[in-house]
Amino acid sequence: MYGIGIIGLGVMGRRFIQGLRANPDFRLVAGYDPAPVETDVPRAASVQDLLADPAIDCIYIATPPATHEDLVAAVVGAGKAVFCEKPLTADPESARRCLETVARSGVPAAVNFPFATAPASLRMKELVETGALGDDLTAHLTLRFRTWPRGWQQGAAGWLAGPEQGGFTREVVSHFVFLAGRLFGPGELTEARIERGPLGSETRMNAVLQFARCRMTIDAAVEGEAEEFNRFEVKGSRDSAVMSEWYRLTHSGGNIEPARADGHQIAEFAKLLGGQESRLATVREAAGVVDIVEGILARTSQETV
Repeated sequence: MYGIGIIGLGVMGRRFIQGLRANPDFRLVAGYDPAPVETDVPRAASVQDLLADPAIDCIYIATPPATHEDLVAAVVGAGKAVFCEKPLTADPESARRCLETVARSGVPAAVNFPFATAPASLRMKELVETGALGDDLTAHLTLRFRTWPRGWQQGAAGWLAGPEQGGFTREVVSHFVFLAGRLFGPGELTEARIERGPLGSETRMNAVLQFARCRMTIDAAVEGEAEEFNRFEVKGSRDSAVMSEWYRLTHSGGNIEPARADGHQIAEFAKLLGGQESRLATVREAAGVVDIVEGILARTSQETV
């Protein structure tokens, strides 16, 4: 059994705790958050207390992205494995430094992109790799949000609403950029345009990405009445498949109903700690996502609407 500590006891940290308690491979030792969060998790007085605790083998980082570089360095410097929330960072150079730090340390490390293990995305990968969809693949992502941040994220609105480390491109589009990399190989940004609201974060974003096996277009905006809408369609010469509601897959060969990937992620983290092959997103993959996402945000116009 692995002892685990958590840095950040907000929505993501508490959600992760639920999954941990269902997995016999882990024992939750303690958590730290500078805010007075209501939780039944034993509270550490500081990050340093978590790092110094010999009962803790690994640490899950569930804090805003601007804090990740320093925390990843501190965790691996203490010889503990790290599972970091996405995005890895909000800056490509910072992401590369994270990658170098982890590579030098040699400790197990991964980034929490749930599409790495979700049944719908694994099935989509199978459809692409077996040729079931055919050739000449194209992909299109549509995202809509009634408000940004979303209603359930209002507790973190202080950073999620701003352009420095928030916005839906980092928070949501990054998931699908990771998935596209898993499906289609290396990718790069070819076109992008953005409109920004009064707080500076994006209200509309359009982009084109070129992957080794597919051209992907993105149409995302804060508009409409739905709390959140997401649809990721992959078309080929033979067939098409759609992922929606995050974890639903619709395909002529059979559908997959939505199911969260938290438990799969935690099970794969146990494999990683045990020295086994793991499906989890690597730090290198996550750094590649940062390159594309921050490229979108850097290359677009600064129009205020």
